[in-house]
Amino acid sequence: MLVTNEVAKNSKAPSGAGLRNGIEMLSRGCSDFLHCHTQIEDPLQRSLRLGRASPALLFVLFVGCGVASTEYESCCDTLDTCPLPGAGVRMGGFTGSGEDALATPVRRLILMGGGAEDDPASRSFVESAAGGDIVILRASGSLTSYPSYFSSSLSPDPAPASVVTLLTDIPQKGADPAVLCRLSRAEAVWLAGGRQSVYLGFWPSELHEALADVSERGGAVGGTSAGAVSLGEAAFDAKLGTVTSETALENPLSALVSVSYPTFAQPELSGVLVDSHFRQRSREGRLLAFLARFISERDYSSVVGIGLDERVAVILENDSLEVSTQGQNGAWFYELRAPVSLTPGSPLNLAHVRRIKLGAGSHLPWPLDFDSLNAEQIHVDDGVVKLGAPG
Repeated sequence: MLVTNEVAKNSKAPSGAGLRNGIEMLSRGCSDFLHCHTQIEDPLQRSLRLGRASPALLFVLFVGCGVASTEYESCCDTLDTCPLPGAGVRMGGFTGSGEDALATPVRRLILMGGGAEDDPASRSFVESAAGGDIVILRASGSLTSYPSYFSSSLSPDPAPASVVTLLTDIPQKGADPAVLCRLSRAEAVWLAGGRQSVYLGFWPSELHEALADVSERGGAVGGTSAGAVSLGEAAFDAKLGTVTSETALENPLSALVSVSYPTFAQPELSGVLVDSHFRQRSREGRLLAFLARFISERDYSSVVGIGLDERVAVILENDSLEVSTQGQNGAWFYELRAPVSLTPGSPLNLAHVRRIKLGAGSHLPWPLDFDSLNAEQIHVDDGVVKLGAPG
């Protein structure tokens, strides 16, 4: 809720239209004020402490809330709200009443490839919260862009009870009680783009466990770019920085080709690694190198890679897959089968790889059955990706 500067500036008890406007702004109750219903990024609310508030503002607050006492806590003590974040974490967006919405979400996993979001898939994510609470997690970027997009621009039905961004300026502060509390109540959680090295390597284990709990209790989860990459069983963690396809193909055992295994990996992505900005940044070669590391380190018989072009979304729900995009881009799926042999300092060689591109409107059972699909055979010969079987 926003309080106008005119009310804040007035040092005398308001009257007439000013009083009526003030009461109107507080008509939803005092839980719409202070931290019971806080637009955290509103400058007035950031700086407000009742000891420093103007008499006019206090007058409007107490009339609007029907509170005679100057103890503002009395108008909030019946609400079961999460605490405000401490140093190192910022919060913004639409917080609703502050109480847990207690909705029943639809279990849905949405992966986006970066760039502009795909609106239909984004709306599907928001509506999966079933009118409950949505949390956006990020380590950089805007506090308000996703709350506005999710709650207003998409016109979801039902609309969420709250949409809050939690931004970890200091990643190690991700276990802040405010973060863990809101995650424990969320019906849907979105991982924004940014740096997966922060999400995977610097967010504390308590935050990772809270993310895992969301999917375990049937909540919806989604992410774009680095957020989507972080959700697979295996993930390129970029702990030493990014890596190009050329470098990864030349030496897949290089320290730059760093693959880790997130503890909050989504159950639908067992045996799966995700990469983003796929064709736009020529990432096929490095995805194959990541898969080679994955299958070797896990000693699996096969693994799957998903390469997401920008503005492309993959929606996984009830053992089915849907691709949503408004353009000609697509989602690229790779199956790598054993055996795989990696030699330090040597280029990548892979014999058993199948690839298929799925475009807008594709609907298929998940996991994919590559035997029943029109997938093409490819292989890697001394660091060069080639069509067909080897030889």
